[in-house]
Amino acid sequence: MISETNANNPLAFLQSQPEPQTKGKGSSEMGQSDFLELMIAQMKNQDPTKPLDPNEFMSQLAQFSTVNGIQELQESVDTMVSMLASDQSIKAAALVGHEVLSPGGEVQFTPGQAVSGQVRLDSSTTDLQIKVYASSGALVRTIPMGMHAEGPVPFTWDGFREDGQVAPAGEYLVVAEAEYQDTTVQAPVELRVRVDSVDIGGQGGDLMLNLANGRSVPLGAVQTIL
Repeated sequence: MISETNANNPLAFLQSQPEPQTKGKGSSEMGQSDFLELMIAQMKNQDPTKPLDPNEFMSQLAQFSTVNGIQELQESVDTMVSMLASDQSIKAAALVGHEVLSPGGEVQFTPGQAVSGQVRLDSSTTDLQIKVYASSGALVRTIPMGMHAEGPVPFTWDGFREDGQVAPAGEYLVVAEAEYQDTTVQAPVELRVRVDSVDIGGQGGDLMLNLANGRSVPLGAVQTIL
């Protein structure tokens, strides 16, 4: 039986009903059927002395169509997001075994294997230096790069120390110092490193690349794939 309050507004009756436990294609069609049944019942039970306004019917129908359209749009968006995430996972898995330029200057050095990468300059610099530090904080090597314009600047550390001896294996930090009008600042460094594996369920749902240097970086942080 339709209450007096809902008799003049089938949409209000639908909105007052509890949400179904499962949602699927049939739930939207069932809601439309309920709405039409309520409209017919409303017409049959209307007060002859107070006929229902047809404009109100149209307004209720428009509201129902809007709500139904939003639900269908949300389902379409959810499907699109799922497809994009799946596509991104497949592309990320294809990077395994390839090299990328990873942000950050930490590197696991192995004698006989040069360390290469690039520096990203926001503007032209009068002097650029690449400095390599040991895990103890001691300066191992300074590589003068000179003047450079804005943009990426490639570099290579051959693994030798300032005294001409090969540096021992271990962890090192590569820092880029750029001079701008008598002020020296650190510029972003990206190192060339191999992708060993991909973690699909990374932090915050991000795809994570597990690198050969022991670090993990989000796929979105990598701008260059070699």
